[in-house]
Amino acid sequence: MLLIDRFRLLCIVAALLTVGTAGPTAAQMLAAPAPAKAMNPARLAWLSGRCAELVAFFDYYGADRGEHSDGARNHTRIGAAIECSRTHYRTGIDTMAILLKGKAFDLPKPGTPAVEPEDVYAPDITNPTRQQY
Repeated sequence: MLLIDRFRLLCIVAALLTVGTAGPTAAQMLAAPAPAKAMNPARLAWLSGRCAELVAFFDYYGADRGEHSDGARNHTRIGAAIECSRTHYRTGIDTMAILLKGKAFDLPKPGTPAVEPEDVYAPDITNPTRQQY
């Protein structure tokens, strides 16, 4: 008997909560949300480049050097690359950002190369007989 009373009380509380919440008005449902920024060709090209940049960054730095590395075979990374190829750039970029942060990487600034350029001013260590200074 006590169990049935509790069940009835829960049903009444649930009914009151659903009736008491206000839903969107008809005007809000008919009005289309305005896009945040216009998607012009230059912006699409930038988003495409950023997506490719994050994927390349993960491929180079995110792959473990051990025997059981997933690297480019990471399914989340593959899904992000597919989203980028389907022109869902924002989804791909967000997925790669989550993946990189999960591996404790700071996201690279836009425009930075995926691989650091070679140091052309480093000493030549291939010839040990040459004086280095």
